[in-house]
Amino acid sequence: MQVKLNNSTVILLLPKGYERVNNGAALYEEMYHRHKAADVEMFQNLAGESYGNIVISHIDQIDAMTFDKNALISEIHGVLADNQGLIEVETGTNPRGFEYVYSIVKTYHQEQLNTNYCIRMNIRNNDELIEVNASFFETRMTGVRSSVGLMLAVKAGFETEEGSSLQIKGWAADPYDPTYTKGCLMLMSERPGLDGMFPGDPLSQARELLLALTADSYYKTKDEIDAENKERVHERRLRRRNTQHENAVGENNNGQEIVRQLFSDDVVRNGAYKVDVVEETPSETKPTRFQLDPASLVKATASAVEGVKSTVTNTAAEFNKVKTPYEIPEDFRNRLNKPIPKKLPGWGKRDYIGYGKGTPLASCICLGFPVTDSESLPLGNTNQLIEMCRGMDDHQGIISVKGGITPKGSRYAYVIRKMQAVDDEGEVQTPIHYELGFNIRINGKIHFIDGSFRDKNGIPGSRADTLNIMALGNSELKLITEQWQRDPYYPDRKSGLLMDWSEDERFDSLFPYSSLSEMRRFVKYIIENN
Repeated sequence: MQVKLNNSTVILLLPKGYERVNNGAALYEEMYHRHKAADVEMFQNLAGESYGNIVISHIDQIDAMTFDKNALISEIHGVLADNQGLIEVETGTNPRGFEYVYSIVKTYHQEQLNTNYCIRMNIRNNDELIEVNASFFETRMTGVRSSVGLMLAVKAGFETEEGSSLQIKGWAADPYDPTYTKGCLMLMSERPGLDGMFPGDPLSQARELLLALTADSYYKTKDEIDAENKERVHERRLRRRNTQHENAVGENNNGQEIVRQLFSDDVVRNGAYKVDVVEETPSETKPTRFQLDPASLVKATASAVEGVKSTVTNTAAEFNKVKTPYEIPEDFRNRLNKPIPKKLPGWGKRDYIGYGKGTPLASCICLGFPVTDSESLPLGNTNQLIEMCRGMDDHQGIISVKGGITPKGSRYAYVIRKMQAVDDEGEVQTPIHYELGFNIRINGKIHFIDGSFRDKNGIPGSRADTLNIMALGNSELKLITEQWQRDPYYPDRKSGLLMDWSEDERFDSLFPYSSLSEMRRFVKYIIENN
């Protein structure tokens, strides 16, 4: 993706997979504590084991970093907290002549066992100064890189501390000053050579961003990249062959030297990101990371309301777009497979339509059917609708209750709840998910949409967990939050599944593919188009 700020002479290149945050400028003040920039662009990336948040803005000279590498290292050493460590500092000039300076600082949160990495980067072109702030957080299983790296270091035969076979000498050290011992020092497992083994790791993702900004590889053609990679592979094979030969004739013939190469700072990053060059302006670049192709729906499964299990159609031949008596988003027009019960729990026999959407992050199932006036939610009467929700048990909570008239004159009412299914003994059976009850009157007929929106099990980047890590803060980013949990309509309600601050609508743009964000976007579309 190409990024160009207003009135800028600099085009920046982000790696594949980054998406623009629509309300990034509004979130900027809550998340970064430096200054209010006139122009702000925010982007995000969800990789295998990490979530990245990036802010790009113009800055004044008074706010700039020093472009003196040694001075910057000394400056960072002077301000690091006890749970922080310096990973990397570099200066240089990229292929198009823009000067740059950057630092990577890690912050370790002991209670969460979570490490995040923060980039601060300045790019200078004559009098123009651009700042890049980026934070990358662990989102799935934490500590994998350090634990696997330690095992590799043992296998590589690095010297260990006396009396221990697992304590590697120099395992934790400052990369620039061996006498600096304060804080959470850089580990050998955080060296660049191990990035290729952990491509979805937050530090690997941080370096991928820096590689795009400093090396401008996107301006090379695919043929040029492939030719370079082929030559690098050939050189590496020769080095490996020579190393193997040396090991074969020496006393050490167990491949230790090959493993040691992983811990080198001078490791060729072959094919770090191969892309075809597409000359697009930012306005033409559209996010495609989670768009569904009919042939790719094989694994898109979901659980419908009240335990009704359904699957989105999974082959191109079965991709028969469902027709509804009201307008729905095109990506929801996926007909549900059988089995679907003839009788819906609580509704009996109904002439209903089943449709939905499956993505790598969420499953969204909707059942639509006509209802009578007496069965419908009170259309347009929000206060009455809120009162109806008072009798919730401790396994339910309200996110949003609204009623009104659409731009086309149709009355509607809806309730968004968070829920957990329990058995007869009160034991929790399912994770928290979001349920939608939506009524709309079109041409005199009331239609009911019963929706179940759930995050996929084991997905990277829980919305709540990631935002909580952001709130803890690091060297550049800290999300301002009241850390509240409350019922948005009944202040006296203190138990049950209360809405929490991470479910606030303003954070939907940071997590556009979470189940709650998908639901709000679905509801918005229904209201605006019917």
